[in-house]
Amino acid sequence: MQSRRHTAASRKARRGFTLIELLVVISIIATLMSLILPAIQNAREAGRRTQCLNNIRNVTLAALNFATSNKSRLPALGYFPANPASSGRINGRSWAVELLPFLDQQGTYDRWNKDVPFDDTSASANRRLAEDLYVEAFACPNDESAFVTPGGLSYVANAGFGDAVIIANDGGAVQHSFLQEQFDWDGDSIVNDLSASPVVNDADDTKITKATGVFWAEFEGVAQTRNASASIGKIYDGSGNTFMFGENINALGSSTWADPRTRAVGFMFPLDTASVGPGTMIDPTGAIATNGGGVALPAYPNEAKTGPDGNAPYLNSNHPGIVVVSMCDGAARTISENLDERVYLQLMTPDGTRLRTIPSPNTFLSENPLSADSF
Repeated sequence: MQSRRHTAASRKARRGFTLIELLVVISIIATLMSLILPAIQNAREAGRRTQCLNNIRNVTLAALNFATSNKSRLPALGYFPANPASSGRINGRSWAVELLPFLDQQGTYDRWNKDVPFDDTSASANRRLAEDLYVEAFACPNDESAFVTPGGLSYVANAGFGDAVIIANDGGAVQHSFLQEQFDWDGDSIVNDLSASPVVNDADDTKITKATGVFWAEFEGVAQTRNASASIGKIYDGSGNTFMFGENINALGSSTWADPRTRAVGFMFPLDTASVGPGTMIDPTGAIATNGGGVALPAYPNEAKTGPDGNAPYLNSNHPGIVVVSMCDGAARTISENLDERVYLQLMTPDGTRLRTIPSPNTFLSENPLSADSF
């Protein structure tokens, strides 16, 4: 009897996992985790992408509402009032300031002093207004430098084609403007020369440069630049085929959304002035500016994701393989970072397909119309 009770007790005591069974359970759990975690990450990314699309759509609708209230004209890329202390101009404010009333920020807009720089620290305190205000619609949740950050900005405006040298130094006297860019589009050996006396303006080159961008800066005292941004309903290439805003995780640098400089609140395509000619508009890829060592600048989507902040005014996103953009018809969508380069450039220009009459033998070649299935 004792032997039987001892055997039964031993059997009861041996209940549990063997080492092999434990390893099997661990491997099953690891397999399930490897299947579940990517799904969770994908769901989170989908949520962040949806929020980003919603934010850029709100910014775009604010710009369209601004246009409705201002004779169909979009806000200027930046505003540069005259400097009363010199013959120059001050860095006034960006398009983002003008959209504040349409983003439920009328109070901040009413307190903004338009006669002093955006980073003014005097009694008007423009700098403090921007640095203390977080506008949710301005930030992508994947942009660590802007999300839940007062003064942060993830979305930049379509500033067209420009001279890379001017863009890199647009904090000084020379700014990105269709009147400043030294492009000889028509090949007649005459470019815009604002330094000559009297001033010489090549009308064809000026119009063609202006046709490459949706937003342009306004310089006080220069009549041609007074709110020279595009008008809604008059985008020749089609409002659904033209970028309005796009992501740039390198926007601003150490600045705020009020900074009017192109490298802070705009995106553009950098050209080499010496390479621009009659056929450049139809294929700008051959005229892209280089870094000085013969290597093309990283101007296409997601080529300059590592910065530098505030000096890489191109489309860049932390969404895998895509960039979130908005079109001039109010739609928000994503584009692939592998989008054909010429299609990407066609999407930037609001007026690149317009035919222009230029005297022979100089012949300007305009872009071909963009097909709806090209992107």
